[in-house]
Amino acid sequence: MRYRLHLPVIFHWTDESEHTDGGFTCDVALDGALIRSKRCPPIGSDVHIEVLVPSPNRVDEEVRVQCTGKVTRVVVEEDTSCFGVVGGFDDEHIGCHAIVQLT
Repeated sequence: MRYRLHLPVIFHWTDESEHTDGGFTCDVALDGALIRSKRCPPIGSDVHIEVLVPSPNRVDEEVRVQCTGKVTRVVVEEDTSCFGVVGGFDDEHIGCHAIVQLT
């Protein structure tokens, strides 16, 4: 089952060098996600993603749900792109982090 969620994502992959970028989920499932971003890792890349979810308990915290997986598809559109990741989300890869606001 897929859930249409628009949540911020940070993702990392390595080819000749290390890359970090960001985007938003289009949909999420227990076994992967579709992520919209201006820059996408190449198909076949191992990628580590962190989905940032607002904490249900505190306004100043976010829950980071992590997944390591493989990029299975990349779709390039006119002004943005998206990529699909297959990998597992599980309870061992969930953590709460304080949100730091700079003033």
